[in-house]
Amino acid sequence: MNAQPIRSSAKNAEQNRTFKYEFVTGETSKVEASEEIAAFLAECDREEHAQEMAISRHTYSLDAILFEGLEYSNGETPETDLLSELEQSCISEAFSCLTETQKRRLLALASGCSIREIARSENAAFGTVYNSISFARKKFLKKYQNFFKK
Repeated sequence: MNAQPIRSSAKNAEQNRTFKYEFVTGETSKVEASEEIAAFLAECDREEHAQEMAISRHTYSLDAILFEGLEYSNGETPETDLLSELEQSCISEAFSCLTETQKRRLLALASGCSIREIARSENAAFGTVYNSISFARKKFLKKYQNFFKK
């Protein structure tokens, strides 16, 4: 049968152990089960009803990740947000100590340009650009690491 149950009800599960299922098509089916299975099915019905009520009130449990999986949340917590902000401010502060030329060259390098391409685009000597980037890296890393020593 390809129909899906839309509602199930346990009628006196400990005594009768009979469950009645109503399908979308309107068909009904009765199923007999042992007491252990009947108790399990009754508990499932209670949990399903509680979940439907929670959804209807637009409230969600923090335990929902256990049922819905990691895709239920975006993985961000107040702690990760704070760390992200802290790191971003650290990077901005370290980047602000560089000269405009160093900033431009480091950004070009980070975007995938080679040192030779940067030198060619600025009509500068390869050695000059190489030294500029090398000093900019050292300056940036020193400032970045000092930020965390505070």
